[in-house]
Amino acid sequence: MYNPLLRRTLVPLLIIALPMAAMIAWILYQQKAALKPQTPTAHKDVSFGGESWPIFRGNAQLTGLAAGNLPDKLKLAWKFQTEGEIVAAPVIAADTAYVSSADKHLYAIELQTGKEKWRFEADDELHASPLFSDNTIYVGSNSGTLYAVDAETGQPKWTFKDAGEISGSANIVQTLAASQTVIVFGSYDNNLYCLNAHDGTLLFKHPAGNYINGAVAVSDNTAFFGSCDAMVYQVPLSDPNSTQTLDTGSYVAANPAIDDNTIYVGNYEGKFLAADIATQKILWSYDNETKDAFFSSPAVNDTVVIVGCRDRKLYCFDKQTGGIRWTFSAGDNFDSSPVICGRHVVVGNDDGRLYMVNIQTGKEVFSYTLGSPVRSSAAIAQNHVLIGDGNGILYAFVAK
Repeated sequence: MYNPLLRRTLVPLLIIALPMAAMIAWILYQQKAALKPQTPTAHKDVSFGGESWPIFRGNAQLTGLAAGNLPDKLKLAWKFQTEGEIVAAPVIAADTAYVSSADKHLYAIELQTGKEKWRFEADDELHASPLFSDNTIYVGSNSGTLYAVDAETGQPKWTFKDAGEISGSANIVQTLAASQTVIVFGSYDNNLYCLNAHDGTLLFKHPAGNYINGAVAVSDNTAFFGSCDAMVYQVPLSDPNSTQTLDTGSYVAANPAIDDNTIYVGNYEGKFLAADIATQKILWSYDNETKDAFFSSPAVNDTVVIVGCRDRKLYCFDKQTGGIRWTFSAGDNFDSSPVICGRHVVVGNDDGRLYMVNIQTGKEVFSYTLGSPVRSSAAIAQNHVLIGDGNGILYAFVAK
């Protein structure tokens, strides 16, 4: 039977109860969701480095520029012990790291685990960084032997033994005139060597006035290298007789970097300069007050040039003007060569630390104590940063 009094009582109660019930249900849902494990959101900066870092400085022009963006923090993934100092930069290819050691061995190491795949014994200490190309590792020894080693097995393919000490990385290029792939490297017998990459046959050697200590850059079928006679040489590989030279004023111990038709290079008396390739005209230069050597190789991107110095400073120059944007000071010499990756630059120091510095501000964002001088330079690929130290340890870092 219809009861008006009951209707007048229930309707207001329902009007109040329904929103309250909805609110309680929403609160319970939120509590349940908070307890449910969440899938982590991928950080936009965890992807850094390309598929490979096949050569010292990352590319044929030796610009020290890696793809992607480094995260603000790194963590140690693994470390690998050798029996001699590591002054060479490692290379990365096909999920494998390759590193030279002063213990006379070239090592192949699984990138993800840090486990040894093979080792190859050379005739002397290995201070030169290896080069990876076409499933072959090319590396020079202190006794002047250049080895071509199978990257899968560690077995030698060929050797070339007529050079002096080889302390810098080789480079590889397909020459335009002969349409053949060649290996170029410098030596302490004052010569640039050009070999057939497939069998090690000598194609030519070109003299410098003194030791060639650093790596050889290649751009537009031309080899660029510094010598302890103070010159930077430009050797056209198809016509070595057309070689040109740039006088820097003092020993050139490190390699030049080549970018935008410009040579970037430092010398032993604290001068760093940019010069036009075609004219050898100096575009800008900087002389540090202490005359301490630039033993580090420069890293170059679209806007800046970054290089370490033995005055304990890392310099960031404006690429166009040569003006100093900032300097970063550490506890000892910067013989390690910096690598730029996105908004950060990574470099080792003789104070035993690995530093990551913001390119815009020049401020430290991360550092890690390795414990012995770090003269090796970083390799960055496949979300890994690799670098060696004076205790013979190769370190692998990943995003934290």
